Amino acid sequence: MKFPRGKIYDGFFVSDVHYLLNKKIKSHKHKELFQLLDHLDRKEIKFHNLYLVGDIIESWFFSADRRLTRIKGKKRFNKLFDRLDRLSSGKGRKYYIVGNHDTTSYLMRLSPRVESYLRARDWIICEKAEDDLLIALHGHQGQYNKFTWIGSIFILRILHVFASLFPGIFRFSENFYHKHLNRQDPTTAEETLAYYQKLAKFAHQGKKVLISGHTHDFLCLPKMNIINTGDWVKSNTFVIQDLRKFIGIRMTARKEFKKEFRLKV
Repeated sequence: MKFPRGKIYDGFFVSDVHYLLNKKIKSHKHKELFQLLDHLDRKEIKFHNLYLVGDIIESWFFSADRRLTRIKGKKRFNKLFDRLDRLSSGKGRKYYIVGNHDTTSYLMRLSPRVESYLRARDWIICEKAEDDLLIALHGHQGQYNKFTWIGSIFILRILHVFASLFPGIFRFSENFYHKHLNRQDPTTAEETLAYYQKLAKFAHQGKKVLISGHTHDFLCLPKMNIINTGDWVKSNTFVIQDLRKFIGIRMTARKEFKKEFRLKV
């Protein structure tokens, strides 16, 4: 797949970037993400609306808020958001949808510094973004409720302290969370159906297209009008909206892209 020069699309969707993670701790493919954003910029591609569909900034085991106070940390934020901002046509909106890895707040809010940084750049911070055609949200709402969220965050804050003091135990902390706290992602067809039915009910989907991330499964369920953006840390996947068409794309190599699915509504 090739992008026509100067094309203006309606929407760009990406999730599960987990930015700020150290590559020595966990693979994240941030370099490839910058290659994608730079390629789109060089091709003069613009988007009316940008949707960051959760888990963009990693703030569970290492505080994004503290990193933003440092000069080097601020440069890393700018390195990503400067590129994203250049893709905006200026005629739409930029949505930062809060995912579970974006925060350790009991109230599911970004840290004050991160929130101020994004608002200064005109990003709209929200739990879900919605218009006449679509609803976008991270998708952890299909697994967490308020009580399980508070319990998980309580334990995560303890793990966060240990991981901050001893970065080498990051993998242990993450594995402990996934084994003992995280409700497992759906794997069977029945579990997937139940998960998205619950998510659709939470989002009041109706006849709109529901776009989420979270499970890291790049998929399209046409009968339910549901799309999962997959993730960037493993799959290099994203979704583009062109009027009433939603195109799922995988970056296979530098400047090389493969169209995985198309949903037209």
